[in-house]
Amino acid sequence: MTTAAAGESGFPAASALVYRDRHETSLTLLVLGVVSTASMVAQIAWPDGNIVGAAWQMGVALTIAFAVLWLAFRRRAARHALKAAPGFGLAAIIGVAIVATPVALVLIFAGPFVIFGLGLIVAGLRLGNRFLAGWALVIGALGVFEGFFGITNRLPYSLWSPWEHSAIYLALGVLTLLAGILVRVREDHAVPRGPG
Repeated sequence: MTTAAAGESGFPAASALVYRDRHETSLTLLVLGVVSTASMVAQIAWPDGNIVGAAWQMGVALTIAFAVLWLAFRRRAARHALKAAPGFGLAAIIGVAIVATPVALVLIFAGPFVIFGLGLIVAGLRLGNRFLAGWALVIGALGVFEGFFGITNRLPYSLWSPWEHSAIYLALGVLTLLAGILVRVREDHAVPRGPG
């Protein structure tokens, strides 16, 4: 599916044709859900006790996921001789700016979902995809809230365990994965069917 921006004369400008993938939303949620879930399963299965290192590793994994999405959608657009929709490249740049600079200190306090939230909000807004921007706002905010011990801090200290951060991040990753599956089913059913 493509969209075109109107030129000055009111007709679509050939250079403004932008490729929009019908699985843009589901593929994004599936990739980010798999990365988040796999990162947290690894942290729970093989804990090293280093919360800062775990947050940085997941931040790097999310940054790579945004770069993979950018390259995948760019390649699909090139196959159709169209421009790629903006968004994921900028999300990857945001991730790199956070994990590869002194700004990485924010991961100590806010956790890795600051990259998930900021990157996906920017991508969703640039793509004009309100669902992705809304999902990023909700899941990203919950992840950052947990990063500040917002959820686990509500538990009595006697019940607190070092794996609770990872368990909550895992739940957010699984929710994202499930949302991707549900959106994919909806996208597939929204495809117009031919006769017969």
